[in-house]
Amino acid sequence: MKAAKRYAKALFETAVNNLDTVQNDMQLIRHTFETNPQLVKVVKDPTVASSKKLQIIQKVFNGLTIETQKLIELLGQKDRLALLLGISTAFEQLYKQSKGLKEAQVVTAVPLTDDLKNKILTKIKELTGSHQIKLTNTVNPDIIGGFILNLDDLRYDASVSGKLAKIKQKLLA
Repeated sequence: MKAAKRYAKALFETAVNNLDTVQNDMQLIRHTFETNPQLVKVVKDPTVASSKKLQIIQKVFNGLTIETQKLIELLGQKDRLALLLGISTAFEQLYKQSKGLKEAQVVTAVPLTDDLKNKILTKIKELTGSHQIKLTNTVNPDIIGGFILNLDDLRYDASVSGKLAKIKQKLLA
């Protein structure tokens, strides 16, 4: 994964004037790999020649930006096309960080109302200092009540089931 991050950082630095378009390329690459496990098998298969892998990837990803095409060529020459998925993920993180984008997920027992969703967004904006937050709400009746907030590497569990689990743990200790 370290190598993928280094390639992503290098791509980010070379594409500084074309970030949005390269980001679209990276999303396409990530989505294609995630939805086509056979493509992943091909690029990871040591019995397939690297030149053949490069031909396949170039056909699949025709019409990308020059920066992305050069990256694919370089990876093909070094037989490192298997890093493409990791590179796309790492690039996406760099892109979001540079744009101040944050993604938060709230798990609740029932769907959030618009009023409550706006209050949560306001609080997250205050905590992070970011004004571009993408908030998704997942409904899980198993949490009984309350909520679980996932933001970057932070997880705040204010659910009833979480509190019951803590009480149970204290009683058994």
